[in-house]
Amino acid sequence: MSQVLKSQPWWTKSYQIGLLAVVTIVLLRISIGWHFLYEGIWKLVRPEFTSEYFLLQAKGPFAPLFYAMVPDVDGRERLKIDIDGAKHGGRPGISGEAYTVAWTNYRQRAARYYGFSPEQETQADELLARYKAALDTYLAENYEAIKGYFVSLEAFKARLKDRSNRAYHEKERIWNEQQKLRGEVRQWLGDLDNLARDFQAALWDILTPEQRAKGRLRGPLHTTEALPFSLPFVTTRMELIDFAVSWGLTAIGLCLIAGLFTRLAALGGVAFLAFVLMVQPPWPTIYPPAPEVVGHALIVDKNFVELVGLLVLAACGAGQWGGLDYLIYHGIGKPILLKVGLLRPRVQLAEAA
Repeated sequence: MSQVLKSQPWWTKSYQIGLLAVVTIVLLRISIGWHFLYEGIWKLVRPEFTSEYFLLQAKGPFAPLFYAMVPDVDGRERLKIDIDGAKHGGRPGISGEAYTVAWTNYRQRAARYYGFSPEQETQADELLARYKAALDTYLAENYEAIKGYFVSLEAFKARLKDRSNRAYHEKERIWNEQQKLRGEVRQWLGDLDNLARDFQAALWDILTPEQRAKGRLRGPLHTTEALPFSLPFVTTRMELIDFAVSWGLTAIGLCLIAGLFTRLAALGGVAFLAFVLMVQPPWPTIYPPAPEVVGHALIVDKNFVELVGLLVLAACGAGQWGGLDYLIYHGIGKPILLKVGLLRPRVQLAEAA
């Protein structure tokens, strides 16, 4: 009697590979894992790290998506112009509410957190009034320049909407004008952010040693970067992005090196590299081109190559060789799948004589 075998779907068929192939796949897994792990740790040990500069260098069709991740990238909220002058005695000016509201909230939180004495309450109110006055003075001194900046910004936005001319020299002109406007507004926003940091530092200076033992109270410098929900480890939108990037890279690297949840870690790495490629697509029509010091690429660059390598690791389940996935699957996963009937035991069929 002949044996009848049911046909298997092509994606479930098993193939054997040699020892050398297994060794190279494990080496690929560990190498990519080390790259991700070091990138993550490098970011974690540097308090000054921020994803903001990377996002602001985005180019190509996806650039607006990444610019939107940076709080108030053009300063429209922090430098909002009060046209009717309701807050400036009938004179047009800049409201500065994004800062004053954040400072007031921070002062109230600090009073509750540290338990201000009546004297400290008075000192805190005086500091708040002093820094609000300094803010108003700064904005009044730069009002005309800021107003001119917004006029230029509106003209630039109108040029972006005009798709009639997308020659290379026009792309270069648009990029350079955007960088010029960003540099102009970053100077004012940087000064205001530093003023906010000084206010928080001034509140720290009025604390007693016992109150300082509780640690620094973190808070957003302005309302546009505040999170809509409370988290214990981050206080701003950029801090949340930085936290996700740093710890995500670290976790992916550790899992790939250990061969733990390899498919999930590899797909996480694929998602991250796809994100990077969307920020900096190596396409010939994109301006500005990548600096020559990083090499030359046409559609396929080193990020794309590493992404394909991660797809290979995900497809072959590279953690089953020299990784913890082997132990987890055979010790836990396989018995459960057999018990619930999702996996059939291998049965060797012999032809009947």
